[in-house]
Amino acid sequence: MIMTGDLVRARRAVSVVFAACGAAFGTWLARVPAVQDRLGLTTGQLAAGLLGLAAGSVVALLLAGAVIMRIGSRAAAVVGAVVLCGGLPLVAVAPGAPAFVAALVVLGVGNSTLDVAMNAHAARVEDGYGRPIFAGFHAFWNIGGLAGSGADALAEAWHVPVAVHFPVAGGVLLAVALVAVLGGFLRGPDRGQGGPAFAWPGRALVPLGVIAFCGFVAEGAVNSWGAVYLSEVTAAGPAVASLGYFAFSVTMIVVRLGADRVVGRIGAVVFLRLASVVAVGGFAVVGAGVAGIVPVAWSAAGRAAPAAPGRAVAAVAACGYAGFLVEPVVIGAIATWGGLRWGLVSAVAVTGVVAVLARGVGAGRGVG
Repeated sequence: MIMTGDLVRARRAVSVVFAACGAAFGTWLARVPAVQDRLGLTTGQLAAGLLGLAAGSVVALLLAGAVIMRIGSRAAAVVGAVVLCGGLPLVAVAPGAPAFVAALVVLGVGNSTLDVAMNAHAARVEDGYGRPIFAGFHAFWNIGGLAGSGADALAEAWHVPVAVHFPVAGGVLLAVALVAVLGGFLRGPDRGQGGPAFAWPGRALVPLGVIAFCGFVAEGAVNSWGAVYLSEVTAAGPAVASLGYFAFSVTMIVVRLGADRVVGRIGAVVFLRLASVVAVGGFAVVGAGVAGIVPVAWSAAGRAAPAAPGRAVAAVAACGYAGFLVEPVVIGAIATWGGLRWGLVSAVAVTGVVAVLARGVGAGRGVG
């Protein structure tokens, strides 16, 4: 039996790790132009690096479930944190394009490994609580991302080179993550640990995977194209364009901090249907609409496969990240054909699928 004090400590520790992961990835994203300038990368070389990041992420997602089944989510989180935070200085000191691509592969592997491990452990903590707390963890990822972006803005203003910024940020975030994991994560084996490393996901996970895919497509569309839309379509200035993403992110944080309580009151099925309707309204409202979709889907995945929740979370996560990989290509193609406005409309429209499939989340234990 897990003691209440251990659960409270684990909840805080998992929240810290989510924030560290978001800050690490946000650190990289906000300084992409600086890295490109330092290495003198062409657009094609930068695209190759981003493809390497995606490739590393996909490989890690395919293997993360097996890793968790072998060593547990606590140890896997340590591995993921070391690789992710170690990847930041590798990106900063890459001597040329090939090394840059390789460094981003490492960054992608670390990000996905830590992502799946911390979500699997979050499912374990939520199971101990016996009520929804999953969306709150994801709010801390957004908080970390904003903090990382803010630190990047300061680094840019103070003319701190990425060769100094990234190693320092990586070292600090690694220390924070390791203290949280080793000092706060629940000890002992995860449920299902030591079982088969690979297994076909059950039918209960299929709608959850599609829901995660749709949620990631909508969220990724605003992340990738929101500022471009405000700048090119609405003729907003740079400051206003950046505020669009800020409004989206802040709304995501606020909704995720409150989503668990709402899910506990109205249930996951009703919540997802309402979220899919709300998501059509605008950038800040999109944040409110999609904020809870991914955490609710991942939480439901852990409940749908109680014998091996880590493997189930990894499977649904893989479907979700596939949405991130598909979204830029599809939105770009639609924008080329009919304009960016229609590209974003199509991305948000996929959240309608969530309303249709929301009933698939109803299986599993009740909430209270």
